[in-house]
Amino acid sequence: MRIKATLRRIGLVAGLWVLLIAAPAWSGQAEEALDEGLKLHEAGKPKEAIREYDRALKANPKLAEAYFNRGNAYYDLGQNEQAIKDYSEVIRLNPKDAEAYYNRGNAYRRLKKDDVALKDYTAAIKLSPEEAKNYVNRGGIHFDARRYEAAVKDFSEAIRISPKEADGFYNRGNSYLASAKNEEAIKDYDEAIILDSKFTEAYYNRGIAYAYLGDQDKAIRDFSTAIDQQPKNADAYYNRGLANAKLGKAEAAIEDYSESIRLSPKDPEAPYNRGLAYLRAEKYEYAARDFGEVIRIQPRNAEAYVYRGIARVYQGKEKEADLDFQKAFQLSPGLKKKIQPIIDEAKTKAKGSAKE
Repeated sequence: MRIKATLRRIGLVAGLWVLLIAAPAWSGQAEEALDEGLKLHEAGKPKEAIREYDRALKANPKLAEAYFNRGNAYYDLGQNEQAIKDYSEVIRLNPKDAEAYYNRGNAYRRLKKDDVALKDYTAAIKLSPEEAKNYVNRGGIHFDARRYEAAVKDFSEAIRISPKEADGFYNRGNSYLASAKNEEAIKDYDEAIILDSKFTEAYYNRGIAYAYLGDQDKAIRDFSTAIDQQPKNADAYYNRGLANAKLGKAEAAIEDYSESIRLSPKDPEAPYNRGLAYLRAEKYEYAARDFGEVIRIQPRNAEAYVYRGIARVYQGKEKEADLDFQKAFQLSPGLKKKIQPIIDEAKTKAKGSAKE
């Protein structure tokens, strides 16, 4: 069994924050075109806005604001390379423009060029050290690269600057959780929840932390809150099922796994764990069916073959069971030494039950 600690909301500030308007030091035509572009852009028409920004730049080729806003429009259209070119031109014209570095970092991030994005966020921090979003996005890169200590430092700076933002505590909590510092993670999720009582992901991940610490009752409470807020959260049902199983609440676990399967039918983990629960409850037909479903989704899952084989032993289907065991050992030869005693014990018990 495993806990699916999906860290969903790292809080990357991907939006383009500023549409710059400077004092009109250019021709009237450039000013008019820039203003029209801004209106179109704010109305959700980036393609039309680009045409106006082009017109502004034709009138004044050194107008940094037009490059910046055209870069924003290209970014909104997903044309990241074009956006990068425009932000680079802004930086050439004004090397101290922190927002241009920040936005170019976002565009590089989209292109999965995290090394270059990291440099841009660092440049933005040097130019604007009291802007939380710069630290948040650089922290996100460190997090994705599993540099959790560096991520914690950046998210801590973001918290210092914006202590009323729940996302800052959530992000740092995720970094602590990923580095197995569960108590610290729980404290941060507590703060995030105090600031935002509807923060479903914070309840969910706090539940993960409690589960890692072995406090299944508190884990169940948090997963239940996550389910109340997001009734279609398959992972929350799955993890609550694991917690219920560890408390010996087999029926509750089976109900949770079943709901997780209904919501996410292509995930093999829930039927696998429901199959184990059915085995413990001696519902061998149901167990064999669940492990068969796991095998359908993951044909090379050796343990699913083993457990379906064990269920078939108890069903009296020894030939089919032996075929499952052979397949399991073919897929994972090292499994035999570990599993063979369990198989032998199941066969002995099944024969004893048959005699009775």
